[in-house]
Amino acid sequence: MKIQLVQPSVEFNEELHRYSIGEKRLLGITGLIHTVLHLGEYADASDYVRSVAIPRAAEYGHAVHKAIELYDDISIKVTSYPNSFGAEPWDVSRELESYISHRRGFKPLANEYTVTDGEKWASNIDNVWLRESTNGVWLVDTKTNNLNYYPLDGYGQSGYFTDRTDALKEYLSWQLSVYAELFEAQNPGIKVEGLASNWLRRGDAAFWVIERKPSEQVKELLNTVWSIDDEGAVRYHHPNPPAIVPTLAMPPAPMAGTQLVSDAVVGLITENLRRAADAEENLKRLKEELRTAMDRHGIKSWKTDTFTATIAADAERATFDSKAFKADHADIYDKYVSKKTVKGAFTLKLK
Repeated sequence: MKIQLVQPSVEFNEELHRYSIGEKRLLGITGLIHTVLHLGEYADASDYVRSVAIPRAAEYGHAVHKAIELYDDISIKVTSYPNSFGAEPWDVSRELESYISHRRGFKPLANEYTVTDGEKWASNIDNVWLRESTNGVWLVDTKTNNLNYYPLDGYGQSGYFTDRTDALKEYLSWQLSVYAELFEAQNPGIKVEGLASNWLRRGDAAFWVIERKPSEQVKELLNTVWSIDDEGAVRYHHPNPPAIVPTLAMPPAPMAGTQLVSDAVVGLITENLRRAADAEENLKRLKEELRTAMDRHGIKSWKTDTFTATIAADAERATFDSKAFKADHADIYDKYVSKKTVKGAFTLKLK
């Protein structure tokens, strides 16, 4: 079944980053989340950070987004972009390769897809993907933040978070949940299956499945009203902000059978476990076939354009029987044993 997305009559001025329908101006979601929830807000940023570091980061992020958009649209890799802050152009080849890896199992439906309520809000969703195994729609945001400096504040409280990745994920949870609410209203009959984020920064990358906020909380956030003063500054007014602020108390331990993560997360884990099991079995069979061929021809090392296969010489291995040693020398065994705490293993097994 081919999915047709509704295209709203919203005009987007990329230079000013402004949305409008005719003469009516609409606001994006970023400012709403910054101002009302105080998430991702660099409140104490210096003049240098505001005038140089943030614009430089924005230009780098724009280069990454442009490379992704071109690859999704016409399957070409353009990874060099003008750099206003240095002599060398932005090279986003590593970021694009990470994105391509993250996109496996999905098909791109749209880039920079605009969603709006037609009255107050509009935003562009970085990526709309179709998950091939379920034919479900996923909304995906790409971030290039330097996590060493991402703000830990949130909900009007300094130092609310202890981990910068958690702080960014909470921001993403609100951002993508708002997008999902607007997307489903704009496209009746299409339910968003999952939310995710590509974090791409130089050679580092991560793909995060993001939890969706309850619809009633998202709608309450969207009840925020805004106005523009005589100097052109946007003022936000929320009728009841405490209602959307979660408590700082730790949640109770889940009872047996509680669903700890969304169905989307469970589905992705299951899908990847199956792929890994199939790949391991296939690789084992192919390795045996290759070794047999090398043994038959007396070849100890064989190189291709993509890998090297080597058969090492047979060797004698010495092992230490600690159990027998303890039985024979219990009086001195503890003297030669060092102990340290090892984090418990985490195991995933297919049923």
